[in-house]
Amino acid sequence: MRPPGRSPALRGLLALFLALASPTAAYAQAVAARELAAEAGRLLQELAQLRGRPAAGTPAPRVVVRSREERRRFIAGEMRRKLPPARLDAERRAMVAWGLVPPAFDLAGFLTDLVVEQAAAYYDPVGKVMVLANWLSPEEQREALAHELVHLLQDRQFDLDRFLTSTPGKGDEGLARQALIEGEAVALPIERMLRRQGQDLGGLPDVAAIQRAILTSTTGPVLSRAPRFIHALLTFPYAQGLGFVHQFRRRHPWVELSRLYTDPPRSTTQILHPERYFDRREDPLPVVVVDLGPLLGAGARRILEDTAGEFGLAAILREFLGDADAVSAAGWRGDRYALWEDGRGTPVLVSLTTWESEPAAAAFADAYARLLPRKHALGPPSTSEPGLT
Repeated sequence: MRPPGRSPALRGLLALFLALASPTAAYAQAVAARELAAEAGRLLQELAQLRGRPAAGTPAPRVVVRSREERRRFIAGEMRRKLPPARLDAERRAMVAWGLVPPAFDLAGFLTDLVVEQAAAYYDPVGKVMVLANWLSPEEQREALAHELVHLLQDRQFDLDRFLTSTPGKGDEGLARQALIEGEAVALPIERMLRRQGQDLGGLPDVAAIQRAILTSTTGPVLSRAPRFIHALLTFPYAQGLGFVHQFRRRHPWVELSRLYTDPPRSTTQILHPERYFDRREDPLPVVVVDLGPLLGAGARRILEDTAGEFGLAAILREFLGDADAVSAAGWRGDRYALWEDGRGTPVLVSLTTWESEPAAAAFADAYARLLPRKHALGPPSTSEPGLT
């Protein structure tokens, strides 16, 4: 998937071509596809060389166009394959319990509509084809191709579909993997552009301006009504992933990036603070939440258990307290939460976190205590003792 901006904001992407059913339109579509395939072959060779991978023998991808309805069907199928309805509903209910989306929010329908709206190009790692939108200008098509061709190179080096298939209960680690994938796909085309100007990505002091552009330039009626958390979740892999890969390039040449896929980052903390991966490796500490079944009685069931991570906990604080208090999730070393339902159907959310220091733990506990009155509409926040969660 391409990064947000003039390009869209969710990986998996689809949304193309509403063609007129005429021989002239069909012929023009076929010619465009052939031209794009030729352009893709040239771009692929160039990107492979930049990446330090052998360019010889790297076949050009197949480029196809599909109708908007075909894309919608593909999206729905991919969602069912990667996120079965029961699991997607559990994810939705957890977001509701945290206060991140409204109780009646249709997560599956919203994501489908969003991808259809936002997707202008995508690489299908199952079908091994490149799909582009016919409404893009030639320059935008080349931009889209460059991003998606990086995904093709990734897929030919390792199984991209398997790498990105999230393991239940490892949501934060899965988001970190997405950030690595999309961060490279944003960064390598930037490297290509900079090389033509006699520069390189590793020589840039920072990429903050590009990150801000990714975070602020997304448009569209569906995306405009996205809950704040969903918007942040969609843009995180592109903006923060770029920052992570930039920090890699300041330390190492492109050819060494492959080793990150054999030992990928294990938390969004490592994406947000790359030094905790590159300089002093700090993987998440294991955390175990209590089994609430015996406490909740007959009929109780666990809906979902997962890790929120620094990204998730910061998003929860930001939702109720504003951007300034998101820093209270700094110092995260691990967490685990579980959503239960008692025999009467009442949701019960339990979370346990661990921090790098007592001050970091106290800062988060204080922020979360101030969050609770706002979440439950109990009036203005009141001062609470640190440690109350």
